[in-house]
Amino acid sequence: MSRHRLLGVAAVLGLAVAMVQACGAGGGKVDGETSSSTGNGAGSGVGGQGGSTFTTSSGLGGIDPVGAGGAGGPEECAETSAEATDGVAPADIIIAVDTSGSMSEEAVWTQQNMNAMVTAIVASGIDAHVVMLSSTDICVPAPLGSGSCPNDENLPAYRHVPQPIASTDALEKILATHSQWQPSLRPGATKTIVVISDDDSDLGASAFTSQLLALDPSFAGFKFDAIVSYQDPFACLSACLPNLCQGCGKCCSTCPQPLSAAQGAVYQQLVQQTMGVSGDLCDQNFGPVFQDMATAVVQGASIACVYDIPEPGGGDPIDFTKVNVEYSPGPNQPGQPIYYVPGGAMDCGPQGGWYYDDPQNPSQILLCESTCNAVQGNPDGKISVKFGCETRIGPPR
Repeated sequence: MSRHRLLGVAAVLGLAVAMVQACGAGGGKVDGETSSSTGNGAGSGVGGQGGSTFTTSSGLGGIDPVGAGGAGGPEECAETSAEATDGVAPADIIIAVDTSGSMSEEAVWTQQNMNAMVTAIVASGIDAHVVMLSSTDICVPAPLGSGSCPNDENLPAYRHVPQPIASTDALEKILATHSQWQPSLRPGATKTIVVISDDDSDLGASAFTSQLLALDPSFAGFKFDAIVSYQDPFACLSACLPNLCQGCGKCCSTCPQPLSAAQGAVYQQLVQQTMGVSGDLCDQNFGPVFQDMATAVVQGASIACVYDIPEPGGGDPIDFTKVNVEYSPGPNQPGQPIYYVPGGAMDCGPQGGWYYDDPQNPSQILLCESTCNAVQGNPDGKISVKFGCETRIGPPR
């Protein structure tokens, strides 16, 4: 049986999202509850830096955010509320498969298990995009791939970058081909990288992580999964050969030709650092590991701080330049502003904030990772999303 590490799931309790719309000319109340607030007075920003509560930081006193009332002074906003439901983040999965000569059987097993993994993810309601980095020896059948070999690409759900992966360069090839698979990535999607190899990486774990985030900051918080050897096959052989290979470990079961070329130490380190999933290549049983990967993707997406934007009451269209998000740490406690991050996840930084899934055509509101951690750490907290006042943009970062 394969071993694995699954992301622990934080239960998100007591969170309610209230969506509020201005009552302008022709506007209708959603549920009859109204209030009035000023648009953007001097105030304190929410610095969601983890923990169970938010900390506030000053800095807006001398800054007039875009549309904060202008020369005419702060605008008065009449508000009504409507409840929104938690959404589910999409999932982007990048898989790099070592297609060197010693991996021929493993490549076939990968091909055979891809559909089962993705089917399990999609069945949970998650929109998954899969990118495969491998030679064209791997051809994924329908429904994920087209099954038309060697051109099995099936956009948008499945992109195949025809890139041979040698024994020790999977991480380097992931970085080098970024421009080829970047179009498959979505704003706000969870990110999972998977490597399947019978060898180790020439590029170290910390170097890979720093280069990946410099190349694409949206990978902050990514998970790394791997199917690699847990053993050093040659150390195993040195112990087994004097005994005519009796009692050898799994990776030496074909003594004197081991199943793997090296222990996947770098990949195991990345799995540990990101709380990802791992499977032992020497088990030669990929099915359970792919199912564990699917489970981890589903759990990661379900705990993401994503909120669907409901249809506003009265049939009025939403003005997405007049949306604000507030956090209340407990019952009867005043809301604290969470500031909008126009650049999305890549610009969140330690101060946190919120952003749209698609700034041009929003359907969901997403909290930055640090803000999400703070919200999830407080079961009594409440998120309110308010329509009607010009959007508060955070202090300079």
